[in-house]
Amino acid sequence: MESAVPSKSNRLHSLDALRGLDMFFIMGLDSVIRSLSPLFLSENFCKEVWRQLGHCPWEGLTLYDLIFPIFVFISGASMYYSLARAAEKGRNRLELIGKLWKRALILAILGCMVNAWEMEDAFLWPIRLNALRYASVLGLIGISCALAGSAIIWSAKKRAAPTLIVVILTVVWYLQATCGDMTPAGCFNAKVDAILCPGTLHSGSYDPEGPLCIISATALALMGYCAGWLCSCAYSMRRQVAVLILLGGFCITTGLQCGVVIKGIWTPSFVLVTGGTGYLLMALSRPLCDVWSRGEQLSLPLRIVGMNALFIYLVNHLPGYPQLCSEVVCPIFKVLFGYSAGLLFTYAVQLAGSWLICYLLWRKRLFIKV
Repeated sequence: MESAVPSKSNRLHSLDALRGLDMFFIMGLDSVIRSLSPLFLSENFCKEVWRQLGHCPWEGLTLYDLIFPIFVFISGASMYYSLARAAEKGRNRLELIGKLWKRALILAILGCMVNAWEMEDAFLWPIRLNALRYASVLGLIGISCALAGSAIIWSAKKRAAPTLIVVILTVVWYLQATCGDMTPAGCFNAKVDAILCPGTLHSGSYDPEGPLCIISATALALMGYCAGWLCSCAYSMRRQVAVLILLGGFCITTGLQCGVVIKGIWTPSFVLVTGGTGYLLMALSRPLCDVWSRGEQLSLPLRIVGMNALFIYLVNHLPGYPQLCSEVVCPIFKVLFGYSAGLLFTYAVQLAGSWLICYLLWRKRLFIKV
């Protein structure tokens, strides 16, 4: 029987770099670009930049819509190597699955903490539990990876991953196509969230991190796992890149043909397009970061952030640092440089400060993970 756990656990600089690039946007790079665009671009092009750096209201896809799902894809690829390290320590199936679900629980709790802080009456105690949003970005990442990892470990076959992807996306497609319509209030996700999601829903009638979205994200994590598996194979780099490009093109083409792309409910077409983009990004980053002689050095600023992604996410979403920038730094810069320039300098300082925190941790070789 073929083991689902790999025998190699070499760390890929490309994964850390892609994770770091993702985190740069979460840390505020998007705000810096939006502030700079009017200075260098025409009005029409500037509007397009702003549109691409925001979420689509419903149907469609922008560059910013790729940020979160690409992180799920990278998490799936990283899971391949984390399972390798666990296997080298001799852990059995139940131990590995238990570790995945312990991580999922911690991330779900941290996600609720972030949601609680972002409530309008965050300073009031006790928190109104009936008004708290329990679905979260961190919860979706943790639970989807736990589901994907548990399925792979329990099946004991790496080749089970592609089959699971097809089954999950087919079932989700059928449920969304036959048990509701493709509107925010009438979609099947809204019906599931109304029953299974207590508290507040992010978008009123549905939640983009709700239970059915987690199931869809599990397929995306499995797509990432397949990318990690491919990158660990004893293929030449040229062959790895070629296969990644073919997979990326196939997934994007299939996704655009098989239904409506809607991020809010993680339609199968959305999962395929974002997963295909993940494969293409891996095809680009693999030779640049893992093979090119200068790639390791040039990608270091991104990798410094990528190796402490969870910690810097919390730094930018929990009380303290964001309030320091918005309530202290921003008013000072607005007085000194005017409103627009003040905002630009504030965003730049917050981004630079976040990177500096990651750099100090990297210098001390402190990598905070779950």
